[in-house]
Amino acid sequence: MQKTILSAAAAGAVILGLAFNARALTLSPPTVEVSAKPGEKVEVVAKLYNEGNTILDIRPEVSSFTSKNETGQPDFFDDKSGLDLQHWITVSKALTLMPDERQSIVFTIDVPKNADPGGHYAAIFWGTAPPTVNQGAGIEGRIAMLILVNVEGDAKVDAKIIEFRALNPFVSHLPVNFVARFQNNGTVHVHPAGNIIIRNMLGRQSVALPFNIQPSTGNVLPKSIRRFDVSWLKNLLEQGAGEWRQEWNNFAFGHYTAELAVAYGPTNKLVTASAGFWVFPWMVSIVVLVVVVGVCFCSRLLIRRYKRHVIRQYTEGKFKK
Repeated sequence: MQKTILSAAAAGAVILGLAFNARALTLSPPTVEVSAKPGEKVEVVAKLYNEGNTILDIRPEVSSFTSKNETGQPDFFDDKSGLDLQHWITVSKALTLMPDERQSIVFTIDVPKNADPGGHYAAIFWGTAPPTVNQGAGIEGRIAMLILVNVEGDAKVDAKIIEFRALNPFVSHLPVNFVARFQNNGTVHVHPAGNIIIRNMLGRQSVALPFNIQPSTGNVLPKSIRRFDVSWLKNLLEQGAGEWRQEWNNFAFGHYTAELAVAYGPTNKLVTASAGFWVFPWMVSIVVLVVVVGVCFCSRLLIRRYKRHVIRQYTEGKFKK
C-alpha cells in the first residue's frame, strides 16, 4: 500500500527546537510525521528552493537521531545496526539547483514487516557538495528534515509531569517564570499540550497561558525528559526599566496558584500539576500605604478643624444671646 504525505510545518523551524541555517537553501516541510503499518511503503514529498544567485550542487545524507538533552535538541548518529528508520529511507542522489529554482523531491519510507511498534526517528540532511561560495560567505551548515515514524501496533503510551514550579516563588512584579518537565516512558513520541491556569488568592482566574500548543514542535521522544519554560507577563518593557515601572506595568499582588493541565497521546490522556507563588510589589505598596496614611491623617485633621469650627460658632452664638 502506498500513500503520499506532505506535512505542513512552520518554515524555518524544525521539531525539537533545532534549526539549520543555509543562506541560499530552504526546505519545506522541515518536519514530517508519518503513521504507517508494518510492511507499508510511504512516499514523502519535499521541496528544496535555491534562493541565492549561484548554482548549488546538493547531496542528501540520512542519519538517525535521539533526544540529546532536556531542551529537545536532537543528537544525530549513524545507526550501525542497519535495522532502524535510517535504513528504511530511500532518497534520490545528488541534484543541482539553479538560482531561484525550486525542485520537488520524493523519497520513500519502506517499513519492514517485522518493525517494532512505536516511534522511529531519522533526519535527511541536504547540503552543498562541495560548499558553494556566495560573495565570500558560502552556505553555513546543512538544512535538515526530521522524520518521525510511528509504526502502528501495540505501542506503549505513558508519560507524566515530573516537575512543575515557579522558578522564583516570591517576586515583586511579573514576569513569573515556570518550568515544567515532562517524562515520556512510552515507546512513541508524544506532544503534551494544554494550558496553565493562574488563580488569585480568591480563587478567581487571572490568566490562562497556552502550553506547547504549536503543532510539529515540542514533541517528547520515548525514554526521555523534556523541559518547557513558560512566562506570565502583562507588558514587555525595555531592558533596564526601573523597579517602579516594572511593578506598575506588571502589577500583581498576593498569593497565586498555577494549575498545569496537558493532554497527550491518541486518546488525549490528561495529566495535571500545580504550583504556588507570591507577588508582592513592595515599592507600589509603600507608595499606596503612604498615600492612604496621608489621606487618613488629612481627613482626621480636617474633621477636627471642622468640629472646632462648629463648636466655636455655637459658643459665639450662645454668648451673644
